[in-house]
Amino acid sequence: MADYKPTTEIPVATAAPVVAVAPVAGRPAPPGAPPGGHYAMKPYCGVVTILITAFICVCAGFCPCDSKEVYIAPNGQAYTPEGTMTKFGPCTC
Repeated sequence: MADYKPTTEIPVATAAPVVAVAPVAGRPAPPGAPPGGHYAMKPYCGVVTILITAFICVCAGFCPCDSKEVYIAPNGQAYTPEGTMTKFGPCTC
């Protein structure tokens, strides 16, 4: 026990640096549209709806069979993915 030397070192835990990463917000708004909205598929009266109405069932005109992607801005205005304003609804023939 003559060689015993007390140590004064205290172990200290170290941590790796944390790098903050901004979350990916999805697709950006179309050109000219305000940011903060979302994309959605909306029904409309298109070629398929017109053909079904003409040849199969007249009541198909009240239930659109076509759909298109639109960007809905925070104020409710709809834009095409290319950036032009558009309307959507049950039937915009």
